[in-house]
Amino acid sequence: MDDKTSPAPITMVDTPPQFLHSVDSVYELSVPALSNEDFENLTENNITQGIYAYPTLTEYYMNPTPFVTICLFVSIFIVMLNISIFLTTVAKLGQCLRKPLLGLSIALVSLYPLVSIAALVNLLVPQIWFTCHTVMHLSFTIGAIFFYRLCMHYIGSEVSFIKETDGMAVPIRTPPCCCCCVCLPGVVPTRGRFVVLRYMVFQMVFIQGSIMLVLNGIFYNDMELFNDVQQYFLPFIIASILLGIWGLNITVRAVNNLHADYSTMKKMFSLQLIMLLCKAQYLIMYQQLDEMVLGGAYPMNHVIYKQTIINTLILVEMILLSLFVQNAYKTPVQIENDEN
Repeated sequence: MDDKTSPAPITMVDTPPQFLHSVDSVYELSVPALSNEDFENLTENNITQGIYAYPTLTEYYMNPTPFVTICLFVSIFIVMLNISIFLTTVAKLGQCLRKPLLGLSIALVSLYPLVSIAALVNLLVPQIWFTCHTVMHLSFTIGAIFFYRLCMHYIGSEVSFIKETDGMAVPIRTPPCCCCCVCLPGVVPTRGRFVVLRYMVFQMVFIQGSIMLVLNGIFYNDMELFNDVQQYFLPFIIASILLGIWGLNITVRAVNNLHADYSTMKKMFSLQLIMLLCKAQYLIMYQQLDEMVLGGAYPMNHVIYKQTIINTLILVEMILLSLFVQNAYKTPVQIENDEN
C-alpha cells in the first residue's frame, strides 16, 4: 500500500512571479488612490489643524521653547509688578478719600491687575483663551457701572445736581456720537433724563454679558458653528458699547460743569483704554498675526506664539496704564467724610 504524503506548503519562494503580480494587483484595486483634489484638501486640513490646534497642558509644558519660556517668566514678573502698583495706589487712595468714593475708586483701579491676571492665565492655560478674553471684555462694562456711580457721588446726587446747575444745559455732542449728533443741542438735566442716562450705561453689562456667555458656550462645544455665527453678534456688541460710552461721556461733561478739577476726563480715558487695548487691539492683532509664520510644528505652533505675543503686549500696556491711573485718581482730596 503506497504511502500518501500531504502536499508541501507553498512558500513565497515557490510562488510563481505571475501569481505575486496578480496578488499585488488585487491589493491595489482594494485600496483606491486619492485624487489630486482630495490629497490637496487632506494636506491643507492637516496643516491647518497643526497650526491652529491647541495642545494639551501636558504637551504644552513638555515641549517648551525659549521664546515662550522667556515670555512666561517676564509675564509673571509683570503681574507681580502690576499688583504692587495696585497696592501702592490703594494706600494713596486711603489717605485722601473716604467712603463711598474710596470703595468705588479701589474697584476701578483693580480692573488693571485683573486684566493682567487674565492675560497671564491665558499664557499658562492656552486652551481657555476665549474665557480670558471674555474677562477682559466684561471688565470694561463692569468698570463703566462703577465709574457712573463714582461720577454721581462727585456731583452729590441727581436732585442736588439739578438744583445746583439751575437749568444749565449739558452737551450731548460727545464721542463716539459727536459726528452723527451735530445738530443736537445740549439738554437740561431732569430726573427722567438721568434715568435714560443710567440705562445707557447699565445696559452694557446685561447685553455684553449675555452675548459673551452664549459665545463661550458655542466656542467650547462647536468651533465651526462659532466661526459661522460670531459675525452676526458683532453689530449688537458694537452698538451696545457705543451707546454705553456715549452715556459715560455725557456724564463726564455733567461732572465737569461743577468739578472741572476732578480729572474725570483722565479717568474716563483710562477706562476706555481697557476696551481699546483688550478688545479692538486684540482682534486686530489676532487677524494681522495670521499673515505671518510664527512658531513651529505642533504643539508649540502658530496659535501658541500668536497668543503669547498678544498677551505679553497687553501685560506691558497694563503696567503703563496702571501708572497713568495712579496719577488720575489722586484727586479729589476729601477733607470731610462724604455721606452722600
